[in-house]
Amino acid sequence: MIKHIDPTKWTATDGLGRTLECSNSISDTGIKKEKLVGMCYWTWHDQAHLTNRPININNLIKAHPELQNDFNNPIWKDYEGFNFWNEPLFGYYARPDKYVLRKHAEMLANAGVDFVLFDCTNGDFVWESAYMALLEVWDQAQKEGVNVPKIAFMLQFVYTRHTLSALNKIYTQLYKPGLYKDLWFCMDGKPMVMAHNNGLNENDPVQKELKDFFTFKAGEPSYFNGDKDNSEWGWLHIYPQAAYYKKDGTVEMTTVGVAQNADYKDMRLCAMNGPANMGRSYTIQEEYSYTYNYGGENIVVNRNTPDCVCYGLNFQEQWDYAISLDPDIIFVTGWNEWNMGRFEEWCEIKNAFPDQFDDENSRDIEPVQGILKDHYYYQLVNNVRRFKGVNKQEAQTSYKTIDISKGKEQWEDPNIISYAYYAGNTPARDDDGFVGCHYVNEEGRNEIILAKVACDENNVYFYAETAKTITSEKDPDWMRLLIDTQPSGPNGADWEGFEYIINKDTPDGMNTKVFRSKGGWNWEEVGQATYTVYENILQISVPREVLGLTEKVAFSFKWCDANLTDGDIMSLYTHGSCTPGGRFAFSFSCEKI
Repeated sequence: MIKHIDPTKWTATDGLGRTLECSNSISDTGIKKEKLVGMCYWTWHDQAHLTNRPININNLIKAHPELQNDFNNPIWKDYEGFNFWNEPLFGYYARPDKYVLRKHAEMLANAGVDFVLFDCTNGDFVWESAYMALLEVWDQAQKEGVNVPKIAFMLQFVYTRHTLSALNKIYTQLYKPGLYKDLWFCMDGKPMVMAHNNGLNENDPVQKELKDFFTFKAGEPSYFNGDKDNSEWGWLHIYPQAAYYKKDGTVEMTTVGVAQNADYKDMRLCAMNGPANMGRSYTIQEEYSYTYNYGGENIVVNRNTPDCVCYGLNFQEQWDYAISLDPDIIFVTGWNEWNMGRFEEWCEIKNAFPDQFDDENSRDIEPVQGILKDHYYYQLVNNVRRFKGVNKQEAQTSYKTIDISKGKEQWEDPNIISYAYYAGNTPARDDDGFVGCHYVNEEGRNEIILAKVACDENNVYFYAETAKTITSEKDPDWMRLLIDTQPSGPNGADWEGFEYIINKDTPDGMNTKVFRSKGGWNWEEVGQATYTVYENILQISVPREVLGLTEKVAFSFKWCDANLTDGDIMSLYTHGSCTPGGRFAFSFSCEKI
C-alpha cells in the first residue's frame, strides 16, 4: 500500500538562508485544491546529443568576454556544438535519461507543480520518443507514490500548417490510443492543448475530430500585450503580467517568469545577450525589494545586493503580482530549456542568443552547477506554497518510550508520526549525454522509504526503514541523520541549516557519535547515541540533553546515505539516497508539557 506523502509539511532552508513558508507562517487551513501551478517544460533534448558536444556559454564568455557580440571571432570555430547557458546539475543529459526524468518527477511534485506544458512551438516538432520516455518514467513514479504533474502540449503561437501537423501527431501517437490517460492534463472534461484552432476546417472529418477532442487555449506570444479573456493563455510576460479573465470577472490564469528576453529601454523583444535585457536581477519597479528573516535578522534583497543574480528579483516581483491577482492558475517559465541557438543578428543584437545566454540572462529553474545551485528551485517551492497553501503539521501529544532493542511493533502507536518517502527514489544511471558525456550512478545503496520519531522525558528516538536490508555500518557515509534544532542565522554555527549530525563517523558497536557544527562542514563531538539495526530497520536513541532539547522538543531532520562525502549538499540530489529529497527536511514537535 502506497503511503500518502505530503511535501507541504516539509521544511527547508536554502543556500541563501531563506526558509520555506510552513503552517507556522502562513494559513494552515489546507491546500487550496482549486489553485493550480503549471510549468513550461522542454522535451527537445532528444536527438541533438547524438552528434553535438555541449558548449558552456556562461563559462566561455567569462573567459573570453570579447566574444559576446562578435559573431565572426575565430575563437568560435573551436566551440562548435550545442550551446548551453550553463551545465545542469545532472550534467549535459539527453531526454532518454530515465534517471533525470525520475528526478524531475519528484522535484516538480515536491514543489507542488500540477501540470507541465511541453514546448513544441517550433514547427511541428513534438519529440515523440522524448515525451514517451518521460511518460513511461512518470507513470512508474506515480505508481510509487509520486504525485507527478499532468502533461499537455504548447504548440505554435499562430495557426499554420504546422499546427495541424503537430495536432495530428500527438493525437494519433498518444491521445487516440488512450496511452497514459491518467497523466493527461484536462480542462472542461477534455485534454487541454495550448494551440490555435481557428484554422481547423470543421467540414474535414479529421480536423473536426481534433477540434472536438481537445480544450484549446490559443497561445499568446507577446510579452507586452494587456489583459485578455480566457480563450487565450500566455506563457511569459513582463511585469505586470497579463491576466486572462473568465466571463465571471475572475482571473483564470496569469504567468510568472524567471527572466524575459525583452529590452527594458525600448520595451520590445531582444536577444538574451542584449545590453538592456530583463535578466534574473532586473525588476520593472526600480525600488523593488523583498525581505526574508534569517536568524532573527531581516534580510532585504534589492538590485544592490551582492550576487543578486542568485536571489531572483525578477522572479519574485512577478510572483508577488501574480498572487495578488488571485488567479485559478499560475503558469511558470520555465524548468529546463538550457539550449539556445546563436545567430549573426537577431532583433538588432549582434551574435545573438535569442532565448538563453548566461547565469544572469537565462530562465531555467532546474538546479545548475555553479553559483545559482538550487536557489531558484526553493524560491519556486516557497511561492507555490504562498499561492496554494499548506497542510498543518502533526505533533506528538504524549510521551512515548522506545526500546531500540525490540522490533518495530512498538512504533505502531497512533501517536507516533510517520514520514513516508517514495519507493524507487534511487534509480541507477548509465546513460550517454551530449557527445563526450556519459553518466553512471549505481542504484542507491540504502533506499530510505519511511521514518518515524518519538520522544519521552529523556530521549528522542529515530526510526528509519529501507526498501532492502540495510548494508554494513562500515560502509562510507552510512545512514547519516541530520538534525536542525534552531533557526539558522548569518552568525550561527550550522551546516546548511543543520546543527547536528549522527553517524558522521563509523559507529562503534552499539554506540555512535553525535556531532555539532562549529560552522559549515566543521564538526565537534558533543555526545553519544545508541543504535540497533535489524534487517531493514535502523533505530537510534539520543539523549535530549545532547541535542539541546531539555525544554521544548521541536526540530527538523532528514536521513541520507552514500553522499555528503565532502560536505557538498548538492550531492543529495546526485548521489545515494536522502529522505526527503534535496534540502527538504521533516518536522517534528512534541506538545507534551
